[in-house]
Amino acid sequence: MDHTISVHTLGRFELNIQGKPVQRWQAGKARDLFQFLLLRLGCVVPQETLREALWPDSSWSANSSSLKVAVHMLRRVLANCQASAEDPSPSSLRLVTRETGYSLLATGVWVDSEVFDDLVDQGHRAESAGAHGEASKYYREAAELYRGDYLAGAPMEWANVHREWLRSRFLYVLQRLAETSLIDSDPLSVMRHCRQILDIEPYREESYRMLMFTHAQLGQLNQVRRWYDICTARLREDLQMSPEPATELLYSRAMQGQLGGLSWESLDALSSAAH
Repeated sequence: MDHTISVHTLGRFELNIQGKPVQRWQAGKARDLFQFLLLRLGCVVPQETLREALWPDSSWSANSSSLKVAVHMLRRVLANCQASAEDPSPSSLRLVTRETGYSLLATGVWVDSEVFDDLVDQGHRAESAGAHGEASKYYREAAELYRGDYLAGAPMEWANVHREWLRSRFLYVLQRLAETSLIDSDPLSVMRHCRQILDIEPYREESYRMLMFTHAQLGQLNQVRRWYDICTARLREDLQMSPEPATELLYSRAMQGQLGGLSWESLDALSSAAH
């Protein structure tokens, strides 16, 4: 579906108007200001809050004009974000001055991180209601939308907080999709989702167990051993830790050919027995 105004924040940041990305931001802080206010759509953000967020190491005086310059430049960018008379579904972005600060108002604007968040919530609600097929559909759509970390590379602390929040939700989505793929006997999807998990969280032992279990079911014991070796090496060298008993037990049984016919769900009992 095409959107008159769309904002991409997952991975590379981009503001698109009429399908064309904004190429030039008049000033670097104009873009930072937009990104900060985007997280607080419709809220009045005090000037002091904006100064502290965008210029955290600067001292301020009554004559400081940096924020006013950023506001002016952002308004020039947003001047192209107003609905046209021919637009059947009007979209707009406006920066409004309030008595105590500024507010970003949006109408009909598509923001990928908001859509991602909503899809995860819908998936969780479906899962809680026992509609697992519907939940997987929402989770797959959310995973496809997550093209990278929120405002990747942005050094601001406020961006980092939201980045970690969305990354945690993405890890949850991948975990649920990997588990569903195991239950559905879809080994390639298991491998893909586990790789995505381990790219973000290289010490997630459950993902290594999923990979070992999958390769054991395929009769690929060399791959079982390799994933076990990678897991143990990372834990030992980076964290000075040993694998969990469940990891050791799964590996042992896999190498002894004792996982044939065993379902992933039944491994809950295996993990409990290991403790």
